[in-house]
Amino acid sequence: MNKESNIDNTDLSKVETIAVETENVDLSIEKMHKSVMREIEEEQVFDASELDGKSLEEIMEVASTILVLTPTAAFKKLKVIKTYFYEKLNLDKEEERSAFNLANTDTEISFTYSKEKLVQDMVSLDEQIKLARAEEKKRIQEERQKNLKIKQDLLVRLEQLVDKDETLESINEVKDIQREWKTIRVLPKDVVNELWDSYNLLLNRFYDNHGINIELKELDRQKNLSAKIELTKKVEEVLNEASLKRSFILLNKYHEEFKNIGPVPTESREPIWQAFKTASDMVYEAKRQVFTDMETVKEVNLAKKQILAEKANLLNAVDPRSPQDWSEKTKSFEKLFEEWKKIGPVPKSNNDAVWIQFNGVRNDFYTKRKLHFKTQNDAKGDNLKLKQALCEKAESLKDSTDWSNATKQILALQDDWKKIGPVPEKVNQAIWQRFRAACDVYFNAKNQAFAGRKDEENSNLLQKQALLISLEALATQDITHKEAFAQLKEINAAWKAIGFVPHKSIKAISNAYEAANNAVYTKFSSQIEAAKSANLSEHFKQLGSGHQGTKGLDNEEQNIKRKISLLNEEITGIENNMSFFAKSKTAEKMLKEFELKISKARKQIDGLKLELSALRTTKKEMTSAQAASNEDTLAPAES
Repeated sequence: MNKESNIDNTDLSKVETIAVETENVDLSIEKMHKSVMREIEEEQVFDASELDGKSLEEIMEVASTILVLTPTAAFKKLKVIKTYFYEKLNLDKEEERSAFNLANTDTEISFTYSKEKLVQDMVSLDEQIKLARAEEKKRIQEERQKNLKIKQDLLVRLEQLVDKDETLESINEVKDIQREWKTIRVLPKDVVNELWDSYNLLLNRFYDNHGINIELKELDRQKNLSAKIELTKKVEEVLNEASLKRSFILLNKYHEEFKNIGPVPTESREPIWQAFKTASDMVYEAKRQVFTDMETVKEVNLAKKQILAEKANLLNAVDPRSPQDWSEKTKSFEKLFEEWKKIGPVPKSNNDAVWIQFNGVRNDFYTKRKLHFKTQNDAKGDNLKLKQALCEKAESLKDSTDWSNATKQILALQDDWKKIGPVPEKVNQAIWQRFRAACDVYFNAKNQAFAGRKDEENSNLLQKQALLISLEALATQDITHKEAFAQLKEINAAWKAIGFVPHKSIKAISNAYEAANNAVYTKFSSQIEAAKSANLSEHFKQLGSGHQGTKGLDNEEQNIKRKISLLNEEITGIENNMSFFAKSKTAEKMLKEFELKISKARKQIDGLKLELSALRTTKKEMTSAQAASNEDTLAPAES
């Protein structure tokens, strides 16, 4: 096989220079991206104001929910929660100690804090998150080493392909290596550049120094060029992305894709890279300006929050004297807090200080308010009346058979019950048992009513399982495709006529039925393709038996190849036209017409490839038969 030799050392050097330049600039943009992303993520600190007004138990509940976060995010969030938790715990502990000392003058009795278990729970949660964070780091390191080994193996494969003569199979294998290379991202930082340099150099050597399939190679380079043009357009579209974080994620993603697409025509390498780089620089500068503007806004937000802290301090300077005064001041503090929450983030260096300044005054006010109302138990009597009313409503619904509406009402009553505060301790259990009993009567009756429906669903499941057995057996029968598809139609109709099955079985039975259906289609569809292939083989045998013999088959093979080549050129031309007309007023209609033409051309190519395969098989068989005949003819002469 001849090797392509029209690439001189100067061109190859230029390719390598461009590759290195591409990598260096790409790493520079990636470095800038990581820097900005790090600054953005540092600002995403958990707002301790979410914990305001919560008890220690409620704060612990909030803390327990962070286990669903990533270990790093959970660690940062818990750090804020712990500070707030221990500050509140110390205040609560001192209040309890003071009350204990007043009630117990006997110094021999030692004080024991009633909520010590919460401290143990917080310590346990802290240890869990630290352990999860350590495991996460270990897992990432192991994944990086595993990915490094995979990429090193890919480089070995690629180097072997570079040193071999090029074939269609080797081209496809290189494409497979490219696709697999793209999917592997997490690697040890100290080897990223070295791996990419080796990979890029080998890839360019393969495309520049090998060449038995020049037409396919050039077509591949054209496709790579089109892909890089599309990526450049996508980078330009990032300018319209509102989210700053997402903008840099997309920019980094597109640079990774650009690196891994593969070579383009030599004359287009520098222009497409410059276009892509220019678009990236524009995006980066625009988003960097947005980030700078955000910092300016944070300074404005800081001034607003400092004003709110001053207002809170003035509001708390005079103690309320009447219930109305307490109510009005509480509303004023709530209003200030609502304004606070509407203001955006402030510079990180000032975040804790301004929050402590504002929240310290609020905590002081709510502590005094709590002490003021501590001795007032009127609300407990009101809560008892509300819960008695809920019991009466639940008792009026307990015998209802309007399952849909009654269930909604019962659930709404249960939600209302949770929202009502405590009642006097001496009637707490009695009122709860009354409400619970009415709810239990209703739900027990509902469960019995729905028992019959479950039996029907189980029966339907058995029927569908029987049909599934029939369908699976159909895929093993030795019958014609017409008979098979007729039976398949009957089974499908019977399946649709069966009603619902138990909810837990829906996915499994549906997946099994779809798999059996596919098995039948696969088996009997192949019969149709085999019949078509047999007809083609017979046609080419007759052509090869004519007066031209195998020469007629050679001419037909060249004719089919020419048709495939023309159709590929037609597709390329249509795709180029699509890019030119994409912005015209009638673009939508024209693009649909182009897509239909491309689809039609590709179907014609598939048909021609089928003919080409059948022709080559026939020619091979005829050549073998002719060789055998020649041997039989020569045998007597030799003897």
